[in-house]
Amino acid sequence: MTQTEIRPAVLTGSRLPVLVGVVLVAVQLGWRAPGVLRSFFREDDFVLIVRAHEQDLGWSYLFTPLGGRLTPGGLLLGWFPARADAYDWTVVAVIMLVVQALVSLAVLRMLVVIFGRRPAILGPFVIFLVTPLTLPVLTWWSASLSALVPQLAVAMAVASHVLWERTGRRVHAIAAVSWVVAGALFSLSVAMVPVLLFVLSRVYLRLRRAPVLWTLYGFVVTVSVVARLATSGWHAPDPATGVRFLWRLIGQTFATGLIGGPGRWYFGRPDHGIALPAPALVVAAWIVILIVVAVTVRARANAAAAWLMLLGYVLAAGALPALLGSVASVGEILGAQTELLAGTAPVVALCLGLATLGPDPWPRLPRLGAVVAIAGVVALAVWSSSAYTGNIRTQPARDYLATAAAELARTPSSVQIYDTPVPRQLMSSWFGDYRMTSRVLGPLAGPDLRDAMRRPAPAADPMVFDRTGRLRPMTLTTVVAAAPTSTPACYRLVAGRIDIPLAHDLPPRKYTVAFSYTATRAALATFSLGGARVPISLDRGSGVRYLQAVGGGPAVRISGITAGAGVCVSGIRIGSPAPRPQ
Repeated sequence: MTQTEIRPAVLTGSRLPVLVGVVLVAVQLGWRAPGVLRSFFREDDFVLIVRAHEQDLGWSYLFTPLGGRLTPGGLLLGWFPARADAYDWTVVAVIMLVVQALVSLAVLRMLVVIFGRRPAILGPFVIFLVTPLTLPVLTWWSASLSALVPQLAVAMAVASHVLWERTGRRVHAIAAVSWVVAGALFSLSVAMVPVLLFVLSRVYLRLRRAPVLWTLYGFVVTVSVVARLATSGWHAPDPATGVRFLWRLIGQTFATGLIGGPGRWYFGRPDHGIALPAPALVVAAWIVILIVVAVTVRARANAAAAWLMLLGYVLAAGALPALLGSVASVGEILGAQTELLAGTAPVVALCLGLATLGPDPWPRLPRLGAVVAIAGVVALAVWSSSAYTGNIRTQPARDYLATAAAELARTPSSVQIYDTPVPRQLMSSWFGDYRMTSRVLGPLAGPDLRDAMRRPAPAADPMVFDRTGRLRPMTLTTVVAAAPTSTPACYRLVAGRIDIPLAHDLPPRKYTVAFSYTATRAALATFSLGGARVPISLDRGSGVRYLQAVGGGPAVRISGITAGAGVCVSGIRIGSPAPRPQ
């Protein structure tokens, strides 16, 4: 058994391993670029774009969580392309690919700094490059903002810290702390990196006495934990759900991801899949993991520490934030989300190197076995990645936005467009008001029309978007209706107002209202539904007026009616806007 330690890197040897690593980065980008370019905005991405258009770049925008994640750095990076051209996926895809290239080069640098320019570093590096655990975040803009830069920060922080431990130069210590802080601005999981660095120093390095540096590291950890609890709180699931989540995340998703899995994906949405490894692959993954751990622990004295360090980081940075957050509401299925594990990929490469790259070379047979194993991982990773990118379907969302943009381009600002939810292929129902057309499609409209979409006025013939993105005349899906029982059928003016009782109380929210009326001459009036008052104008003769009102209660009131206008309301419907059937 040989002692595994991080010796000063020998950088005077052949540059060939580094050059091969750079070529592999180019191959990775060329391999993943088509899938990234075929992807498109989804769910949280639209929230990011809406917020960037509705808010100035300030504290409120930066420090409001996005999708439950506090990521001021990600929101800052996302603000500029959203403002420049809201739905230009090509720009976003290029940004993600550039950051991915920087991440891969940073991991290569980390391995070179720690282990030197030796061909053996290419093994852990290839595992990092091909793992499907990092693929879904590369096709999802908002997820990549809180996953890609943290990977870069982890790799750079580890390399800088190791250089400081070796040389004692202050510049490396400053760089290490700076990278940890920068990464924590994108994802609070990076706050676990100082713990990783402490274990790394304690086991593999000489652990310099530097109270200021370790105090700064501790401060970053403390602030990040407090910020996480302050913004998202603590929502622990019941123990059974927590255990099932951990098994799903680590026992299935992470374990199969280490060997190139998951192999299969479940697409609950056409543009996003979660890991669904076959039971046989889970068993095979654990057999491979146990063999690798047993062989390395037997051959390398500190290999066990490397594997425990990896497990601890996955638990602290990947599992714990979700376990204290969304698992209680979403359930164990969250363990199939590879996004939770994407940030651990550089640490996988680091710990694999620590467990296998000792001062003495391996015998010929284990080396051949490692080459065969890596080839198998690459083959399975190619299969898994192809299964993911080949099943992404984004054309419906692209077509909807393109059609809506064309409709808005030829629509004058005088047309009243009422709010309806965008189709599910863009956003699910739990996004609330963020999924309304006035907010999602607002960035595609001119300033005047955008303002009209956000505050539509009462109108006789408003329009709404249908599921294909076309503007259509509006009708209502009725929640409650009322009609007079008198003859003639008319709610008449009494004491200067018309009160219309409803069949049941309406809970407070925004409603769309349609009422039929007759008037002997043009008139003005005010509509209220137990809440805000909405001014309306009525034309002479008979007609229908649509309006949107916030309120609720048991009755509708129309008041302030122009005297002598002979207004008679013959019916009222309250509900939600919808396209009129053709």
